[in-house]
Amino acid sequence: MRHRLFPARCFLVGCFLSLPALFAFSAQPQPQSGADAPPVWSIEQPRENRYLSAHGLRAFAGGYSEDGLEIWTFPLQLVSDYRLAFVVDGRTQEGLAHLTSADVDPLGVTRHYAGPGFTVRERIETRGRQPGVIVRYRVEGKPIDLRVRFHPSLNLMWPAAVGGQELSWDTQAKGFLISEPRKLFRALVSSPQAAAHSEPNNDRRGSEFGLPLFLQLVPQACGAQRCAELVFAGQSEQDEEVHATVAALRQATNADDAARFQPAGQLRITTPDADANRALQWAQIALEQAWTCNARLGCGLVAGYGPSHGARRPQYAWYFAGDGLVGTRALIHEGRFERAAEELAFILRYQHPDNGMIWHEMSQSAGFLDWAGDYPYMYVHVDIAFDFIAVLAEYLRASGDETFVRRHWPAIHKAYRYCVSTLDPGDGLPRVPADKMSANEQDRLTDELTLSAAWVEAASAMARLAETQGDAALARDAADAAGRARESLRARYRDEAGKRWISGFTHAGKAGESTSPADLAAIRSGAATDAEAEVTLRQLSGPAYVTAWGLRSRPDTAADYDPEAYSRGSVWGLGTAMAAETLWRAGRAEQAAALWRSLVSWAGTDSPGHMHEVMRGDRPEPQRESVPEQTWSSAAFLSAAIHGMLGLDVEARAKRLRFAPQPPAGWDHLRVENIRVGDGRVDLRWRNLANRAELEIENRGSPFVLIWTQARGESAPVVIERRIAAGRTRLDVP
Repeated sequence: MRHRLFPARCFLVGCFLSLPALFAFSAQPQPQSGADAPPVWSIEQPRENRYLSAHGLRAFAGGYSEDGLEIWTFPLQLVSDYRLAFVVDGRTQEGLAHLTSADVDPLGVTRHYAGPGFTVRERIETRGRQPGVIVRYRVEGKPIDLRVRFHPSLNLMWPAAVGGQELSWDTQAKGFLISEPRKLFRALVSSPQAAAHSEPNNDRRGSEFGLPLFLQLVPQACGAQRCAELVFAGQSEQDEEVHATVAALRQATNADDAARFQPAGQLRITTPDADANRALQWAQIALEQAWTCNARLGCGLVAGYGPSHGARRPQYAWYFAGDGLVGTRALIHEGRFERAAEELAFILRYQHPDNGMIWHEMSQSAGFLDWAGDYPYMYVHVDIAFDFIAVLAEYLRASGDETFVRRHWPAIHKAYRYCVSTLDPGDGLPRVPADKMSANEQDRLTDELTLSAAWVEAASAMARLAETQGDAALARDAADAAGRARESLRARYRDEAGKRWISGFTHAGKAGESTSPADLAAIRSGAATDAEAEVTLRQLSGPAYVTAWGLRSRPDTAADYDPEAYSRGSVWGLGTAMAAETLWRAGRAEQAAALWRSLVSWAGTDSPGHMHEVMRGDRPEPQRESVPEQTWSSAAFLSAAIHGMLGLDVEARAKRLRFAPQPPAGWDHLRVENIRVGDGRVDLRWRNLANRAELEIENRGSPFVLIWTQARGESAPVVIERRIAAGRTRLDVP
């Protein structure tokens, strides 16, 4: 179970280098160069507090260099504590002492070492759906050997486990073969350059499985340098075989993987701020790196990546439907409708077959367990069914994919009926069943303002969905339910005497403290008056809430404020992005921009290019429980930029594109390329000139209607509605 305060919904209405220098063997295809080259994020201090990782569809390697790396081939942990050392003139020197820099790119990570008279480049990568990781080394300078150390694991991701692990030396493969008696699960760690290794033994003492192992590699000549390679291969299915996987990893190229991160027609955003541009591009990369495939469960978005917590539990490299929905919103805003549909279908695949509830979380090992029956984690969060319906409606609006909705309509309707089943007949607002929870896992409330606001959103969304299916009665009932809930929400959660919003109620009937997510939800739901919204937004701009690195979940004036606590005063990337989105849509551009820009630095705080889950409330450093690569932080940051700052909104069936830019002060130009509108692509180039705003449109598709809303300081905004034909068009606002 993960803990969170912010609900899994967002209402989101370094340097660039050429890659050839990173690859160990010139025989590999040369990547693109120039503007289309994949980005590289370089760091000069990788020894401490820098999570480094390589992501694949079936495998990943990651960790802090000072702790050693973990190697996973979903759902197996192959090894832990992988470290590199150097044998120089017969003496072993720890690699960490010579680690000088690291380069991270979408396809992997390269660590650079420099010792007396030698340098080493260590490139760690995955390949497509191959269940394995390949490490390639290039040595320059004096001859040295490489000494690789690790702890064998061959164990399933928490909470499943493999027993009876055995270790042997595979002479032909030159590697350690790790197996168990049934031979279903196996791992092979091998290198053609292996010259010495730990000796497996059967001694009466000191022979237990899991002790550290080593492989000593003697790099061989490769041109003017010396090279070696090491492969970690896993096997968890009948049609997999570790020796074949090793061969495939050694022969495969990264062309298909590179294409994943440069899909044709990918949305591109260019601003005057190079740091913001890099953070936006890496948010898109992080979202794609979260896409993983499990042979038994299917493909979907994982919640993030970080070191294992407890027994074989990498944070959070398993599936959470709520996190997936935040990611899906970002995919929709990017125009990646096919991937968004895959994620929505993946979520529906595991819907509760009886009551329609949407699930909460699945370990990568769920396919080996009675996950839903024997463990309490699958169907525990009531809020996710509400979120699913809202995200689905947003998907339909932007993509126009009525076929998806029609195909899944019985399951969609069942999810809606589950939401209805939680409603209190007295006020029409949802209540959390005694054996379930909503977004706030710490306080276990009977009901929450954020959940009730989610019901307003879900019911309104269902009304729109029902209309597309020709169910006028359902559309009418859902719209009526949304209206009733909006009125009831104010009566239940507004404390008129205290002039505040109540976040929820405990089982004892005690009213909860105010929180920034609840206050913002009251505004988004329409329950707050304009005057109340103004007061709330003003409060959220004050020093009690706002820090230089984001928005606190609770003000530092609250009685239970704790800057180090996970949910009582810390700063969330998700919550800060949600707030920025709301502020932009409320027309408070300056306040919104300040919050959003405070997140830009998060991309360089720990794991290069990725955003942490939570920061402390009193200083800009990761909270102790926080995950270094949190998918929903990156996804919400991206969505807030597209749907908030740029004000982009697509209605596919109406062939309508709305553009309402509210950039930070001082930004005098923006460029957005490859916006999907129906079957076409649109580029927008906006400039704020001395006496006018100018918009150039390039339409590579059929005609569409553009609605351009241009803010003009204290004056009323100008709205231009124009039919845009194929080709180039220029518009001006004086």
